[in-house]
Amino acid sequence: MVVIQRAGLMSVYGAIVVCFCLTFIVGAFAMTVEPDEVWILMSTMKAFGIPLPPTSAVAHPVTTSGGVHFVLHGLVALGWGGNILVHRFVSIGVVLVLFGIVYKLIEVHVKDRVLALAGVALFATAPGFLLQASLATAEIVATTLMLLAVLYWVQFGSRSAGMALLGGVFFGLACATRMTCLSMLPAILVWSILAHRGWVARLIYPVLGVAVAVFVFVDFVAAYSYFFNDSPSNWSPMMISFASDANGLGRPFEGIMMRLNYMEVADGIIPVIAIVALTGWFISRLGAGEDDRKFVELCAFLLLAGSMGWLSWVLRAPIPHIRYLWPAIPMLWLAAILLGLSALKRVRQKRTAMIAHLSLIIICAFLGLLNIRMLAVGDSLGLVYEAARVSGLGTPKDFFVARRNQNEVAALLRNLPPSATIHALSEAAAYPMTYLSARAVKALARPFIASAEDYLLVQPCDRSFWLPKWDLISWLQDNTTLVERRGSYDLYKVHEGAFLAQR
Repeated sequence: MVVIQRAGLMSVYGAIVVCFCLTFIVGAFAMTVEPDEVWILMSTMKAFGIPLPPTSAVAHPVTTSGGVHFVLHGLVALGWGGNILVHRFVSIGVVLVLFGIVYKLIEVHVKDRVLALAGVALFATAPGFLLQASLATAEIVATTLMLLAVLYWVQFGSRSAGMALLGGVFFGLACATRMTCLSMLPAILVWSILAHRGWVARLIYPVLGVAVAVFVFVDFVAAYSYFFNDSPSNWSPMMISFASDANGLGRPFEGIMMRLNYMEVADGIIPVIAIVALTGWFISRLGAGEDDRKFVELCAFLLLAGSMGWLSWVLRAPIPHIRYLWPAIPMLWLAAILLGLSALKRVRQKRTAMIAHLSLIIICAFLGLLNIRMLAVGDSLGLVYEAARVSGLGTPKDFFVARRNQNEVAALLRNLPPSATIHALSEAAAYPMTYLSARAVKALARPFIASAEDYLLVQPCDRSFWLPKWDLISWLQDNTTLVERRGSYDLYKVHEGAFLAQR
């Protein structure tokens, strides 16, 4: 009977994991091309010498997302070009590797295959996972590298100077891949001081590891910038600015109320999970034996790294963007999963265990339905703004059409006369259109005097950020003619001689 129950649970959890993977694959097809995604990809392609449409997106290297992501996607672009779908499937491939690591990690420490598969299913429910898995951004690669670095450091980092050096390389690769990982490096030193007794393991090895990580990070960024073919005088100040912004050091403190707004991301679940995980760690530590030491140390490292990444985001994040919470989210998520499944493993009453499994299945199913709702919305940038509570929840009239609308508008831009000049309210938000249409789309700079071949593209995100300004709405009504409308995309022909004054 027990064997049948276990086989049934394995099948259910396996089906849930497969469904999440299928959701990510559908997302690769259904989600609109996101500005940061294509900005990073165009920067990578320029560094690899691949021709691009004229755009300010490649005015400087996007070193905040580089490292292994840069090398991997650059090689893919050399072999298969800039097809966004191919690059998104690279992210999905890395997701499968990450799931394999999580499964093996839980199986080794919890020693139960059913719970290991349940842990993978729960891991896939982390806030923002669909956005990271279905887009060609660096978060999934950085998360995988960071997790491997943590596992290596907990197991081997304090054994010798050579192993500490290698651990630093792993951490450096994670930081070079996604610069936000830099804020998590102090966890190496704090954890080593708490976990070890000898001063060499407490101080020398972690300092060595952090130094190597920073060295590897700087080398990768310098190499990226070198292949980008910009002189150091151009990119060095910008690189420093990006580094400080990405890690929350480049902007002044905006007040406690503004920072409290950041707590709303993912419905505040991140601090809740952190508190639960910390409580679980404390309780499990009280009864931990020598055999459980590595498990407790691993959970402690994950909690330290995730909490530091989350806290730096709350205090100094440049924008309330859920991408900046990765890989802090999966670190905290995994720690909570490990501690929770470890507690479930010790449950001896069959009824209690089955209730717990039923609860886990319901949670996964509910969050899977929320992913389907996100796919129906389909606007990747709008979903990012939703997660950050910058905009309201999207309720489109038609489901699963956002990507089709974006492609159709890109085709319209592509077919405009060569002499036409295409403008957008935000050039950065229009990077996907530049990429998809191979036509330059530039910002509507003020003061503006229209020629006979000027067009203005209004995108879904513009309605939340720029169009609420009454002077723009009035100007659009008086000085433009609607050419085409696709969903929330509008293409206007600007009247010759139309004037837009300086702000």
